[in-house]
Amino acid sequence: MDLNEKALLYRAHAGDRGAARTLYEHYYRDIYSYIIYRVNDPETAEDLSAEVFVRMIRHLPGYPEQGKPFISWLYSLSRKIVLDHQSASNLPAKNQPPDGNGSSGNAEKNQGALGCFQRALQCLPEVQKEIIIHRFVEGRSVEDIADLTQKSSRAVRTQQYKALKSLEDALVKENCL
Repeated sequence: MDLNEKALLYRAHAGDRGAARTLYEHYYRDIYSYIIYRVNDPETAEDLSAEVFVRMIRHLPGYPEQGKPFISWLYSLSRKIVLDHQSASNLPAKNQPPDGNGSSGNAEKNQGALGCFQRALQCLPEVQKEIIIHRFVEGRSVEDIADLTQKSSRAVRTQQYKALKSLEDALVKENCL
């Protein structure tokens, strides 16, 4: 965690709304991206992302700084909120992305590919889903993911290998390959 981030956290903890807004603006895209690939519904992803930041503000006084990046704490809040949402709705996740009806050409083809990817992703265990999202959707390095998940780079690479194999199998099952 850099000094600027520590200062923002301290100020947000002290009630500085500007600091909280800066944290929100800095991390919102990452959190939304993480959630949308779990719930496959933009409105729900927006609601759950907002809930992450509400909880961030509420629980900031107890933020457990243990040498891990602040974003990993936000991801753990996100993970819990998504699991709570899925439990409350008794659904593993919405597996139907918006359909491409009425679209034409590449937009329809892209939505089909994205829909296949999202459906296949839902078939993976949470650990593998998380690795795929961090690595290939968010574009994070193996080292960044190791920091976020508190695992070794080697463990992340091993999980990535397994996740890619599982994703390939799921894509075949979804008739995407």
